[in-house]
Amino acid sequence: MNLATLPRKLAHGLPYLSKEVRAIVSDRTPLFIAVPRVVYIWRGAPCNARCIMCDYGFLKGEAYKKLITSAFTDEMMPRTLTEIHELCGRGTLVSYMGGEPTLSKQLPEWVAQASSLGLDFRFTTNGYNMTEELAAKMVSAGVFNIGVSLESIDPKINEIIRPYPNGTARTIRAIELLRQESKRQGKHISINVKTVLTELNLESFLEIVRHFGNEDGMMYTPQGYEPITGTPDETKKKLYIMDPDRVQRFTDEVRKLKAEGYNVHITESGLKELVKMYRDSVGKAHTMHGEKMEMDPSEPICNIGTDNMFIHDGAVRLCPLHPEIGSMLDPNRKSLKEMWHSEKARQVRQGTRDCRRMCTLSCLRRTPLTHKVRTFMKIA
Repeated sequence: MNLATLPRKLAHGLPYLSKEVRAIVSDRTPLFIAVPRVVYIWRGAPCNARCIMCDYGFLKGEAYKKLITSAFTDEMMPRTLTEIHELCGRGTLVSYMGGEPTLSKQLPEWVAQASSLGLDFRFTTNGYNMTEELAAKMVSAGVFNIGVSLESIDPKINEIIRPYPNGTARTIRAIELLRQESKRQGKHISINVKTVLTELNLESFLEIVRHFGNEDGMMYTPQGYEPITGTPDETKKKLYIMDPDRVQRFTDEVRKLKAEGYNVHITESGLKELVKMYRDSVGKAHTMHGEKMEMDPSEPICNIGTDNMFIHDGAVRLCPLHPEIGSMLDPNRKSLKEMWHSEKARQVRQGTRDCRRMCTLSCLRRTPLTHKVRTFMKIA
């Protein structure tokens, strides 16, 4: 880490640290003073790709139409961002997921509004639409983090999983355009290269990390492939990793990368659970939502309901796997702040604390404070 950037990182990180302290107090004492550190906005929206591991890749007809539409419309976003700020204040990450976000013309406006409110806006893209002009708009608007989905730097592998003409080159170019624009404007952004680990590309993740390097702001998130309900059997057979020993060797290599200073966004617990997931489900190619695997009894309680909020097509939740606490679509609804402090939220929050489900999705994994701080200091 460059010492010259340390003051900026500390100033940016202190509001997040404050939220972590509030969450710890709220989890360990009767006093509840926590507010969300991350707010996820998920909505149905169009995508320009048909990746085979994704429901966009295999749904058709009315099911596909439902996937690309949402009652939570573009017009609701500005007010939602304002309410997130009213509840959370500065030091809050707004994570937007809606099809391919760059298809929305309002995206730069949402980024700019969030930035003006002191919120850190991030989204994930396949990079196919990224141009010099759009990269300049994103950096200028103040985007904090952009996730870029890439399964391999080898087109022969990547474009089996993500079948798009010249898609690998487009994605790699998007990463380079964003890095160049960040340097040109002198405005820092972080880039998170996200890889779904499958039978076809498991070791490709290691190549991706070394290809883009450990430059300040770069991070890498591995995600074990878990079939979605309805995934064709042919796709499961092609993608699901059947050899848990291979996964074990892979996690050993990831540990080496982390020891060398590469910002791989997975904890030691996450690496162990990745192996456990495949060892405990050999030959099943299960979906995690369908098969409730439990974490090790020694693991701490889940605090997702203390420092996260999810807005999924308007439904407000503390965890995607637990009941909603309100709806943005209700004309007589409470504000997000009122929902967060409601009796319903208190009950659901207790349910999340009691939950022992083993979650491997990066947005659900339990993450120690030390890991959060190290990651933040590398990307901020």
